[in-house]
Amino acid sequence: MPERIWHPISKMEFFVEHTRRWLVDVRENAEALEEARTKPHVLADTDVARIKRVYTEQAGDLTLFEEQAEAWGQLPDLSPSRRQKLTALNEQMAELRELNKKVLELADELAKGTIDTVMAASDEELGLAALARPEAGRVEGPAPRAPYH
Repeated sequence: MPERIWHPISKMEFFVEHTRRWLVDVRENAEALEEARTKPHVLADTDVARIKRVYTEQAGDLTLFEEQAEAWGQLPDLSPSRRQKLTALNEQMAELRELNKKVLELADELAKGTIDTVMAASDEELGLAALARPEAGRVEGPAPRAPYH
């Protein structure tokens, strides 16, 4: 493993901005995966494997960011402005950590219903899975018609 690189406090603004953009991307990806919960078959096994790999690596990167922020927080003469930015950075990283965990949990859930899983299932397995869904017992008739006047 390469040697850890510690950054000077002058780089904090970069970390704050980078983390802000990173958070936007992870929020969007988490929302997309949340939508995919109703249709996991749109994802292939390779898609889910890539999501898991990327977000596992991201968790490691986030640990490096957290360690850097902790080191900055221990500086004795941190100005109020920098202390405020450090607080914002820590809040962003806490949200990133939660979203990262959520994405990995969603990926585990979605892995059970990828198109590859569906295509490998027998007709009997697919039929039983369809009947087991909560909405399977509901039969909807035609839409009601408006009364004639």
